[in-house]
Amino acid sequence: MKPISIFWGCTIPARFPFIEQATRLVVADLGGEVNEVAGFTCCPEGALVKTADEHVFYLAAARNLACALRVGSLLVTPCNGCYATFKETQAELKINRERFRTLTRAAEHVMTAAAREGEGSEEAVGVTASALAVTVKHFAEWLHDELGPAGLAKRVTHSLSGMRIAVHYGCHLLRPSPAVRWDSPTEPTKLEDLVRALGALVVDYETKMDCCGGALDRVGERDGALAMCRRKLQDVSAHGVDALVVVCPSCFQQFDLNQAALVRAGDDLHVPVFHLSELLALAFGRQAGEIGLAGHRSGVDGFLSRLREQRAIRDEVGRRFNVKELDMCVACRACEADCPVAAVQPGFSPTAIIGEILAGDLDGVIERGVLWSCVECYTCYERCHSRLGMAEVFRALKRLAQRQGDVPPAVTRAYETFLHSGRLAEPREAARAKLGLSPLPASGAEELKEMVASLGDAEGGA
Repeated sequence: MKPISIFWGCTIPARFPFIEQATRLVVADLGGEVNEVAGFTCCPEGALVKTADEHVFYLAAARNLACALRVGSLLVTPCNGCYATFKETQAELKINRERFRTLTRAAEHVMTAAAREGEGSEEAVGVTASALAVTVKHFAEWLHDELGPAGLAKRVTHSLSGMRIAVHYGCHLLRPSPAVRWDSPTEPTKLEDLVRALGALVVDYETKMDCCGGALDRVGERDGALAMCRRKLQDVSAHGVDALVVVCPSCFQQFDLNQAALVRAGDDLHVPVFHLSELLALAFGRQAGEIGLAGHRSGVDGFLSRLREQRAIRDEVGRRFNVKELDMCVACRACEADCPVAAVQPGFSPTAIIGEILAGDLDGVIERGVLWSCVECYTCYERCHSRLGMAEVFRALKRLAQRQGDVPPAVTRAYETFLHSGRLAEPREAARAKLGLSPLPASGAEELKEMVASLGDAEGGA
């Protein structure tokens, strides 16, 4: 993995250095390296600076991009606002030639003066051209493009399986289009795919695409900011989530800090909030203290406690099943529509049953008897692109049920018939004779009985 330059922006270093710490740890765990870039200023923030003077806004952004180009052509940022600022700037410089020329003249004037004073500035003469030579990616976008959900899942050492996570995209990860083109501005899926790759269950909710409202604080509209924060947190709370994940420090500030303010004012809110990098660090085996989770204002202890419980459940499930394969089945679900039993029994969902096993309800699955609806036709196996299918999982479930004596009477009778006669049904010799068929040779049932009787001794000796 090539070294990357990271634009931290203002908010992360100033208020949430633990997000920087988690991001650096994740890059290191992925085998990457962070370039340290000198000369950055605020991106700048759009609602304040762009409103005051568009030329200043674009010039400052172009200069930051030129600074990044000195050490590499890729610039990654974990901040939605910085990401949108840079993407907007590049789009503007491509289509507005007058703006391009104006900013070029301004940058050259300053840098030429600096050069006369012996400070050196050949890299900066041509700031606008340099700005267009940089590839800008959001941290989530970089992960999706560099590894993809499948590649990310392979790096997970401590799954978030069993955890219910709500995703908040934030406005400027997706908008404005077409300057920002990473995912659909109205129906995105990529960030959710990354969270699923960590093993978590992504919970959909009504206000998912709504703005966090944090920008209202920056213009003095405190009550409005709190109202928007409350609305979304109440929505995700109603869906029983374990946490809300964001990809922007401003959104984190809104839902973490302002949630704490709402709680002090009497609101009953208990939603742990994480930046994506923090969830990744946990999934890569990093400890809470190492990441700096104590810096959160809305406590995460409940989340971490439930995560420990879920991991204990996974360890138990792992003694009987290949947990990673179960994760893949639950995340994929591609073959469920092909299950012939599910087509006629709406209540039968093979992947839902596997999800129940991963959630620690193995005994409940066996007691409810739903596992016996699998007819082991292997349609799922043949159509599985990973050659997993679900039939073998259900076969293992049936063996566990047999050991616990929780078996349908018909299955018990059939097995007893087999042990007694070596067959599941006796041949109808009279009917066969009418067709001119000769009697079948003698059965080997007695010999089979003797072998079965000695099987226990043989297994003990092995």
